[in-house]
Formats: sequence, structure tokens, C-alpha cells
Amino acid sequence: MQLETLKELPRPYEIYEFVPCHPADFKIVRYEIGKITITPKWPGAPTTKTIPAIRLHVDPATKPTFPHYWDITPTRLVHQLAAMLTAQFEPGKTIRIHRDIPGPKAHFSVMWI
Repeated sequence: MQLETLKELPRPYEIYEFVPCHPADFKIVRYEIGKITITPKWPGAPTTKTIPAIRLHVDPATKPTFPHYWDITPTRLVHQLAAMLTAQFEPGKTIRIHRDIPGPKAHFSVMWI
């Protein structure tokens, strides 16, 4: 996945914040792989940064507020999820994502349920 070849995902961004040790389920109706430009907040961060992202369009019953999608941005997870979605996606399937620890060294387990 080359960042420069990805399309920019349109705003608004709806970045999902994973809580360590609390699995998150997403009933996906479709997805988009692209990039978004964020404004990092950590000390010494660049003004803006463009990163890969996956937009998971979910069943409105599972996310009743607009927009009915989540933007997934952790780089490790984006690569793992992209491989799973391009190989095994069926509209309406639910995926469970579990984050192990806080911070940038987090790992994720992903499974279809």
C-alpha cells in the first residue's frame, strides 16, 4: 500500500479511538481504503501529517449518529485490515478488533465474527 497512490478520503473524519483490552465490533456494509490528513497534537509533531486510513461504513443500527462510518488509522491495523477486507469481505459481516496496550507500540487482533 503506497501512500502516494491512495485517494484522499473526504471529510468529515470520524476517527475511531480504540480502548486497550476492550474489543470493538463493526458490522461493515462497505469500506474504502485511502488517506487522510491529520493535525497531530504531540510535542514536536509536524503541523499536518498524511496517513493511510480505512473507512468502515457500518450498519446505521450500530452507529445511529452521522456519519455512519468510522475511520481506522493505526498503521499496523490499517495494513492488517486491508489484507483481510480485500480477501474476505462480504457486506453485512461483522469484524471484531482488539487492541492490546495503549501507545504507538500497540498490536491488534482482528477476526470475523
